[in-house]
This record gives sequence, structure tokens and C-alpha cells, in this order.
Amino acid sequence: MKKEITHLLDGLYKLSKTMKRPWYISLFCIVGWLWLFVLFPSIFSPETKKIHILLPSLYGIIVAFLFIALVGVWHLKRWGLEVFFVFLFLKNFIDNMVTYSSAHEGEIHLTLSPGFIFFFIYGVILAAIYYTKMQKEL
Repeated sequence: MKKEITHLLDGLYKLSKTMKRPWYISLFCIVGWLWLFVLFPSIFSPETKKIHILLPSLYGIIVAFLFIALVGVWHLKRWGLEVFFVFLFLKNFIDNMVTYSSAHEGEIHLTLSPGFIFFFIYGVILAAIYYTKMQKEL
């Protein structure tokens, strides 16, 4: 049993040395793409169109830029992480504006979705660990 575990750990270590990007960046990108895949149908939902006629197109632009930003992070580009944070905050701002517009008069709601909290914390940790090693150029 111990020999198999040692062999498995050696194999994972060799695999991590041959990979271009660290495993935590790969995990961040894959989970991000899955999150965007789940978020994508909300662009076309009738409820989104009922709120405002331009909201589906705005959500579509935000989701597209989040996808492009994750591609940049996948390729270890600094602009990818920067664009990801900008559009993550923009998505959260739009979500809060929609919530505020549907709230009663005088009430202000500030909500942070689980997706926002997860990606913000994971992104900050990722930036603290790996941002200086990422490539500056396009």
C-alpha cells in the first residue's frame, strides 16, 4: 500500500514538473469555465429580458469577457487575471443593481453570490502567489 502511494505521488510530481502551469491555475480556469457554462443560460432567460431590454446583451458581454479572461489566465497572462477581476466586479455590480431596482423604496441590498466570493478569494490567493511570475505581454 505504501509503495503504491509513493509511486502515485512520484508520478504526480513528475507530471507537475512537465506541466506549463501550476495545478491551482488549471483548477481555477476549469472551475471558472464550468461556472460560466452554468451562468450562460441566464443570458437568454425570459426573466432577464423582463427586467430590462438591454440586460441580456450586457450579461452576454460580461460572460464573454470572463471567458476571454480565463483563457488569458490559462495562458499565464497578467491581463487575464486583471480583466477577470474587473468583469467579476462588474457582474456583481449589475446583479446588485438589478436586485436594488426590484427592491422596495428606500431599501438597499448588497448581495455577494457564492460564485463571486469563491472566485474573488481564489483569485486574490492566485494573484498573491503567482502574479509576479505571469507574463506581461499579450
